[in-house]
Amino acid sequence: MTPQHVALLRCPRCQGPLEYVGTTARGHLHAGNLLCRTCPPPAAEETGQPRAWAVQNGLPHFIEPGDVRGFEALVHLVYELFAPFHDFGVRYCLPLLTFASEEETRERFVAPIGLEDLARNPPADRPLRILDVGIGGGGNLPYLARHLPAGVDVEIWGVDFSRGMLAQCERRLRTWAGSPVYLMLGDAHALPFPAASFDRVLHVGGINAYSDPARALAEMARVARPGTPIVVGDEQLDEVAARNWYQCLTFHWITALDGTRRAPVEHIPRGATDLRVTQVSSFYYAMSFRMPDGA
Repeated sequence: MTPQHVALLRCPRCQGPLEYVGTTARGHLHAGNLLCRTCPPPAAEETGQPRAWAVQNGLPHFIEPGDVRGFEALVHLVYELFAPFHDFGVRYCLPLLTFASEEETRERFVAPIGLEDLARNPPADRPLRILDVGIGGGGNLPYLARHLPAGVDVEIWGVDFSRGMLAQCERRLRTWAGSPVYLMLGDAHALPFPAASFDRVLHVGGINAYSDPARALAEMARVARPGTPIVVGDEQLDEVAARNWYQCLTFHWITALDGTRRAPVEHIPRGATDLRVTQVSSFYYAMSFRMPDGA
């Protein structure tokens, strides 16, 4: 992320603009702070100084101690502990339970975003921007790249609350030859972007365990440009699989940390249109919707 990209960020507490104070390495943020001068600092730090969001090794940190608590803290701990094994499990173990390969499932998550349509009337003054909320180890990146139209300038932005999972994504990016990817540690309930920032928004595999799925969906809708597809996917047991004792038992085992086990259609923001829920595999759904102008 370059210093120029800081203008595209906002304080997740007050949506105020941010200012970077720190060092750069090869033209990218390296170590320092993103300062918000319109937001008071945390109560324990009433020093008259602006609120500071740390940047460590080029990664902005938009989560403070105490932001992740309760049930989400347990989920966070699990991701931190199992981050090095996550991709292996998704690629080789999960297909034995779902009877669908990782490629089949991720393709069905990515398809509803309509990336091919980005080639129609691309903006002349900026790149197209895609947001992956809960990017994790970057498992969606190859499938996003596969569907992106050739010759279109695109940036991919990724937010995740697990530093361990982002470390796996950073490893993936060492050999990445696709569109530029910008990562940050953040909370889906308070995204560090201004309204209408992204041309596509995708989230896979976390919202069922969120403490406030309505707020997270509202945030995804807020940062999406009006009319753009917003696609959310997570666990939901297919009706046919529910009649299979093996799949039924394994589904309840792998979703033991989920708050819900179905598409959260009741939490879709008011005014949303084109709501669709499809079963992409025996264990997963994809839910898509759009927000019109003025919703």
